[in-house]
Order: sequence, then C-alpha cells, then structure tokens
Amino acid sequence: MEQVIAGYPPRIADELASWARRLRSHSDRPPTEWHTLRRYLSYLRAPLADWTGRYQTLRQVTADNVHAAVTAVKGDRAHERAVALRSIFRALKQAKIVFTDPTRGLSVTRNEPPPTTLPPDRLAGLLDITDRPAIRFALALVTLHALNGTDLNRLTLGDVISARAQLLVRRPHSRHTVHLDEVTLRLLHTWLRHRHQRWPRTANPHLFVTRQTVIHTGPASNNYFPAAFQRLGLTLNGLRTDRMLDEARDTADPVHLVRVFGISIATAMKYVHTAHPHRVGVIPR
Repeated sequence: MEQVIAGYPPRIADELASWARRLRSHSDRPPTEWHTLRRYLSYLRAPLADWTGRYQTLRQVTADNVHAAVTAVKGDRAHERAVALRSIFRALKQAKIVFTDPTRGLSVTRNEPPPTTLPPDRLAGLLDITDRPAIRFALALVTLHALNGTDLNRLTLGDVISARAQLLVRRPHSRHTVHLDEVTLRLLHTWLRHRHQRWPRTANPHLFVTRQTVIHTGPASNNYFPAAFQRLGLTLNGLRTDRMLDEARDTADPVHLVRVFGISIATAMKYVHTAHPHRVGVIPR
C-alpha cells in the first residue's frame, strides 16, 4: 500500500494514506483488510490517473467527475468503482480532509445472476485430479463445506479443533463452525503431516502455507487458491455455489442453509429461490 500510494502526487498521496489509516483503525468494527484496500485502489487506477493529471488534491474532485468515472465502465466494474469511491470520500469527509462528499447520492445497481450448478461429471473424482495435499484439503472444504477463498486464507492452526473434528471459520462479523466429515478430517491430517515434514520450523500460524509464506507470518496470496483450482479446470466459486445449491434442493428452509454454511439469510433465500422457484416469493434485499 505504501508503494502504491507513494506513486501519486504528494497531497493526494497524503489523502489516500489518511483514508487507509482511518479504515485500518475503526473503533466500532473490525479494521478493513489490507488486501481490500489494495483492491479498492486497483478499481480506481484509471480515474485516479486521470484526476492526478488535472488536480493537486482530491478536494477538487466533483460529483460530475465521480459520475463520469463510474459510468465509464459497466456491470460489476461500475459497482466496484462506486464502492471504492464511496469508501475513500466518506472517510475523508469524516476526517474533515474534504469539505463535500462527491459520492453522495451515488447509486449503482448490480444485477446478480442466480446461482448455477456444475455438471455432475465435473464433480466426479475431484480428489483424484491432484496429489497436492493442500489443494486436496482445500477442495474438500470448498466442495463439501462451501468455504470461500477468503475463508481458506484466514484459517490458522488454532482454528483446528481436532478433538471435536471441527474447524472454526472466523469472518469479519461472525464465526462459523464447520463439522468435519471423515473425508475432510483425513485430508486435514494428511496436509498437517505434509506441512510439518516439509516446513518443520516455520513460524507462520496460518493453516495453509506455501513456499513463499513459510518465511513470514502472512497468509497465502488472494489468488493462490483460485489459480490452483483453475489449473485443474475448476473454479472455486463454481464449486462453492454448486454445493450450496445442491443443499438448497434438499430443503426449502433458508435457516438450514444459514446454519450449515454460515451465510446470510438473504444469500440463503437466493439459493432457495433458485432451487424452488415455485415455493418462495420475492427475495429480500
């Protein structure tokens, strides 16, 4: 973040640094993850490049500038830019660094497609397509327990409760307990043995480590698992979606999905609606 921010003109760099510090030091909620802040800046690379060529400070950015930046792209990219811009200018307004918030009233509707399922033949023999212990264990966690990439990256050795065959998944505003089945528990033990044999002296507390992360204490990169799955001809989100949709077919109870997967009631309703369109009405927003 320091390197990215340092690439901007001095005053704008100071403003972006203030934004980052403010989101990292929330008193009323967990601090924003560094990778989220970096992602926000990546969404705004083009608008910031344009504005730094014309302005000396973000105070000069107008509502018209913001509207032009968001409407220059479509779909998810427009939504991503809007979220990132709101984050920056709301924080700077609260810190009294800018006088007006040019994102006030900004609204971008994102039409999310309904969840889809993968063909059954794509799921057959998943664990046989790789011999890498970490990826086999991750496949089980995604395919059977619907964990996402962020969940996998955040897991630590302390989250493993072997005596109860449980895994504690810590999320920003909640905790979800995964009850491990025999297959996943066996893959967990295989990975832990491999991890200890290959890197017995690493001080990294994360459950999943790589050749790059064993020398420090940080998690694997955000792209580690998506890229590993992609090399197998799979997508992490596709497997996770398939698992939740499969469970939704067996029940029309969204509360059951919330308990099993630790998802929000709105997300659970979306899956129930897709699996049983004739049983439910409007999905709550």
